[in-house]
Amino acid sequence: MMQTSKDSRSATSCSECQRRKQKCSREWPCNHCQSRKVPHLCQFGPRKVQTDSSPDSSQNCRSLKRSNEEIDEESPPISDGTDKETENGLKAWGYMPGHVYYNLGRDDPEEFHSSTALAGSEESNEVNKVLYAIPPRTLTDAIVNHFLNHVNVRYNSIYAPTFTNQYVQWWSDRINNKELSPVFTCLLLRVCAYSAQYFTPELCKTIEFELACNIQTLTQRFYRAAEQLSSSFTASNTSIERVQGLFLRSAWLKSDSQIVESWHNLGCCIREAQELGLDSEAANVGLSEFDVEIRRRLWCLLYIWDWQMSSWLARPHLIDQRNTSFVFPNLRLDEPSTQPNMLSPFAHISLQAQLGRRMVTKMGDVLRVADLSPEQVLNVLAECDTFINELPPIFRMENTDTSLDQEHPFYIFQRHQLHVVSLLSMLDILKPYLARSPEDRTSLYDVQLRDKGIEIGLKVLEAARKLFDHEFPINSKFHLVVFCVFDTGAILCSAIIHDTSEGSPYRDEVMDAIEGALAMLHQLSVVSKIGASSYKFLSKLVQAAPRLAQQGRAQKRQKTTNGEPPAPTPAVPAMPPPDTDREDAAPPAMDSFVNSIPDISTTDDISFDLDEFLRQDPFGNSARLDIGGMEEIWDWENLNLDIYFDQGNTGSLDPATTFMNGKESDRF
Repeated sequence: MMQTSKDSRSATSCSECQRRKQKCSREWPCNHCQSRKVPHLCQFGPRKVQTDSSPDSSQNCRSLKRSNEEIDEESPPISDGTDKETENGLKAWGYMPGHVYYNLGRDDPEEFHSSTALAGSEESNEVNKVLYAIPPRTLTDAIVNHFLNHVNVRYNSIYAPTFTNQYVQWWSDRINNKELSPVFTCLLLRVCAYSAQYFTPELCKTIEFELACNIQTLTQRFYRAAEQLSSSFTASNTSIERVQGLFLRSAWLKSDSQIVESWHNLGCCIREAQELGLDSEAANVGLSEFDVEIRRRLWCLLYIWDWQMSSWLARPHLIDQRNTSFVFPNLRLDEPSTQPNMLSPFAHISLQAQLGRRMVTKMGDVLRVADLSPEQVLNVLAECDTFINELPPIFRMENTDTSLDQEHPFYIFQRHQLHVVSLLSMLDILKPYLARSPEDRTSLYDVQLRDKGIEIGLKVLEAARKLFDHEFPINSKFHLVVFCVFDTGAILCSAIIHDTSEGSPYRDEVMDAIEGALAMLHQLSVVSKIGASSYKFLSKLVQAAPRLAQQGRAQKRQKTTNGEPPAPTPAVPAMPPPDTDREDAAPPAMDSFVNSIPDISTTDDISFDLDEFLRQDPFGNSARLDIGGMEEIWDWENLNLDIYFDQGNTGSLDPATTFMNGKESDRF
């Protein structure tokens, strides 16, 4: 007699509801697990179709078991780990998870997936060598809590409940002198290293007092210990925790102004994820809904990093864009059922991935922006506009729902991040039109697309100002804070330089925006090395371009003629509060930043007077602009500005002073 489909289910309720004898909604995560805030424990058994359910089947199974027990004792013993041995045999040849061979000779597919890589004796010995780097329990608790509550919301690469359980178990094992997991120990060190880059002043003061070292030394200590431990790991024995650790390594390198190193490490992280089959739904067969969701989130996160770094920095794609198709996470894991307008903390990442996929789809087989036809550019822009208009109320650019901001302040940062990314993505495909002369037309759409690019560039700097006001100075090491200001300021400089006829309708607005960008970068220059390099480049670009300098002097004279007194110069530039979230705040007067620069030690362990820093590397007669290593991470030559640098420069004044104060250099 055939069973019904309902009877063929191994479980009608999740394991937790069965244990509690509650009626389950049978939708992952179910209503009861969500209300108890343990959605990661909500698991449904896999459906198993029974081919023979006759009354004699159980008797046949018992007879078969007895016959197996009567096998000749001299026969070779059968290993209890047959499935594991089969898997290792496949891995030895390099077969990827999801290959058809993985379905052979196994009854439970979930046995072939391990959330944590097995530790070898060598790895276990390495753990003891790095334990010195982990502070006492109370201080480590504070560092980890800061990460989970304030830092993790930037990317949500770690799911807090499961990490917390592992963290508590790790300390229990350490206290009881049990063997510690090398993989989790490495992940813990990565968490501590990244968390230390974003300490609040209060936490920073406490940690520095208790450990008698500055925060930069501490975060590097965590990082070096994690590097030492991870060097003992093998590529063939990977895990989700390994992928999470590598991602945090890339994030740490970005915040430490090591962008090139971060990109190279991103490649290692993507390959590690592919080794686990995170890029393939076939590898998710037999896994629980929770494991599948975490895997999809990680791949989604890696995708947007590759998409953004490749697009914005003109670097090769690490993930094949044309042949990439993946299922987006459903985000039900942390969406509360009682507040329908509240989104998952991972929603802003999923939305960025959706934007990337939609843009790539509209681009078709074209992978380089410069190869897009005007019609394709217009189609991509229309798709981006549609995406922006479809944003949830919490993330809208206009008529934003801010009702949850006070209770959940991470929405403020995520909103600013999503706005900047959306606008930068639109600006990126318009850069070719801003990096050449308006007279150099290739189609009837050139003027329209150039004006559109300038308009979007101005919007990017408006969004960048909001992100800057929210993050500065505590979280200024977040790479997007510097990049959106620098990249947009540079392309707007290019637009002004190539506008020989001065016919742009936004010319005055662009000059004001460049002034505001310089002001923000000036403040960021004493916080991070990448901020100093960015300010150095944009300042020299202004000095090297006569149109920018002349326009700046003209605006300065016009303000003086109108009788407007110059802004007073404070002894120390005032820094805006970190969480003002101002809508229309005007950029601070540039004179104050140029004429008086505080002598402070930055969080990157560099202490210098910025004017002296700029004077150390004048233009001279070099035909190629030295931008402090940024040429390695940014395709600045696409701005087509070589002619201005070939002319040389013998001036020695601060370029920002030349632009803003109208002082003549030898060049002009």
